[in-house]
This record gives sequence, structure tokens and C-alpha cells, in this order.
Amino acid sequence: MAACRIVNQGMLEAIDSIKQCCASYEEAGQTLISSLTSAIGEMEGAAKDAFQTLIDNDIRQFVETDLPKAIEGMYTLLEENRRNFEEVDQKIADSISGS
Repeated sequence: MAACRIVNQGMLEAIDSIKQCCASYEEAGQTLISSLTSAIGEMEGAAKDAFQTLIDNDIRQFVETDLPKAIEGMYTLLEENRRNFEEVDQKIADSISGS
């Protein structure tokens, strides 16, 4: 059986770092959308319309919603696991001390 060891402070720091990344990705996504829209601003015709639809739908959905939610899911999962380990550790300590 493999051992499992959680270092609480390290987990807290990792979770905080991932949260910060989430905000950075949201901002970068908005910048990407703005830049792409600006890049095709002078275009005309069906290609522009198709590209604008791609930007407004799939690209926007991915960079502004899907990616930030995936990152949020990761830090939520890590926080729940960290909290579970902390609770189990306390239960073991209580059991040992008879509390």
C-alpha cells in the first residue's frame, strides 16, 4: 500500500496559486477575444463573418468560461481533499487522545 502525505501549508499555497492563475486566464481570454476581433475589424465578406462567429461562440466559450471553470474545479478539488485530510488527521488525533 502506498503512503499518502499531505503538507497543509504547501496545499494552501498551491490552491492560492491556482486561484491566481484562474484570474490571469480570464483576463488573457478577454484580451484574446478583443485582439482577434480587432484583427479582423477591416475584413469584409463571408470569411470575416465565419471568423467572427467562431470568436463569438467557440473561442469565447473556451477562454472565458470553460478554461476558468476547469481551473476552478482543480483548486476546489485540491481544497476539498486538503480539508478531508485535515479532518481525518484530527479524528485520528482525537481517537488516540480519547477525546
